[in-house]
Amino acid sequence: MLTPNHVVTIAKTVLFLGAATAVTLMLGPFQHLEEVIGLSDKTAHAIAFGALTSLSFLSFPRMRRTDLAIAAVMLGASIEIAQLFTHRSASFGDLAADAIGVGVVFLASHIEAVRRDARERGKMTFAEMAAQDQRRRRRRRDAAAAKPTTISAMATERSAPRGGFAARASAHFPRGA
Repeated sequence: MLTPNHVVTIAKTVLFLGAATAVTLMLGPFQHLEEVIGLSDKTAHAIAFGALTSLSFLSFPRMRRTDLAIAAVMLGASIEIAQLFTHRSASFGDLAADAIGVGVVFLASHIEAVRRDARERGKMTFAEMAAQDQRRRRRRRDAAAAKPTTISAMATERSAPRGGFAARASAHFPRGA
């Protein structure tokens, strides 16, 4: 039986092979290979990095899409820097095409969330949606719980030793006790 974990494993394998192929083609002696299949250099870069980004979204479902998109653009920048040390020519145009490919997939990945919000909370403003967001509410609650509420608690917090681990541990576990 095929499970979501199988799909993730297959996607990771395809991502690794695709990234290795892209790096080899972009750093190796294969200049103008994209023209053989009828693509311009910039179009090939955008398609390659869009595909790598979509595979990374599928391969790492627990990671934030923003982090994966940034990593894909950084891979593109790394390849352009590495091309300076090979017989290839680095260009900001290639990096821009990489970023456009990543950006198109990144924006497309948010379409379902917008559709869900339109169905479930279509009449609400974005500010009202943010106020209802459980994660933000939890962060606010945790921050409020961490702050001292009484004057004596604030004084105790100010007089508490600051510094490294040893200072905090010695204050927490005195030697005489």
